[in-house]
Amino acid sequence: MNLLLYTGILLALLWWIEPFSFPFVHRKNPGDALELWLGQRGLERKEEGQLPPYKFYSELIVTILETMRKFGGSTKEALLFVREGLQQDLQFEKRIKELRLGTLLQMFLMALITWLFIYFSLKVTEVTVMKMGLLGIFLWQLLGLLLLPLLMGYFRKRYFHHIGRIWKTLFILKSLERTPLPRSEVFRLSGIQDIESISSKKLGPVVLKIKRLCHDCLKLGKSYETDLKNLMEELRFIENWHFSLFEKRLGGIKLLLLGLFFLPSYLGFIILLIGSLNL
Repeated sequence: MNLLLYTGILLALLWWIEPFSFPFVHRKNPGDALELWLGQRGLERKEEGQLPPYKFYSELIVTILETMRKFGGSTKEALLFVREGLQQDLQFEKRIKELRLGTLLQMFLMALITWLFIYFSLKVTEVTVMKMGLLGIFLWQLLGLLLLPLLMGYFRKRYFHHIGRIWKTLFILKSLERTPLPRSEVFRLSGIQDIESISSKKLGPVVLKIKRLCHDCLKLGKSYETDLKNLMEELRFIENWHFSLFEKRLGGIKLLLLGLFFLPSYLGFIILLIGSLNL
């Protein structure tokens, strides 16, 4: 294989791992499409059947529209709140994407530098090395690149999966707060029973506060508007804190992969080159 072939394979792999990493390729993000749908709904007639699917937001919008249709009420305020939350979510996804893309580009550049070094070394020395040895170096780097999205997916689920479930519950509670729907039905639709199993050290107290809030609302008839706002601020703080942890873990993963799969490639090639010179 020549240098161009290796570079082409690495570019194809980068495209497979991060399809939005190339500036000349424009692909519509479902979240952006949904945000555009919410922005245009006030200007033209939009049916929920046309909703772009994105996380729990599409399901939430359908729930709001169906509830308002059955029981009455204005959807404008509720959908405006959903749109604001969606915009914050898109900003969060952008931060995740920038971290992922930055790490991928660093690993790609390290691999490219390795193969430039190999190419010019062979060109200058005019030594023929074993093709299987070069293939082994390439497959070792390929394994490192393939491990990156797997490790990122694991840590992303670990830090943000449960937070997403809680956000869904809080968004439904907030969106249906002023509807004529019975509070017990609002709590059922919010899926409070689905988050009871969350026992995270940081998220457990938030879940407990949500349950207590709903209990007080049903038993004492009090409003949950202020408490809900405080809970959302607390969850946003936890989410930002988890993002900082995720960023640190990603930095550690990057150093591990570079040190284990890319830097040793130089040493492996030098050993391969010296072995060929002795033949």
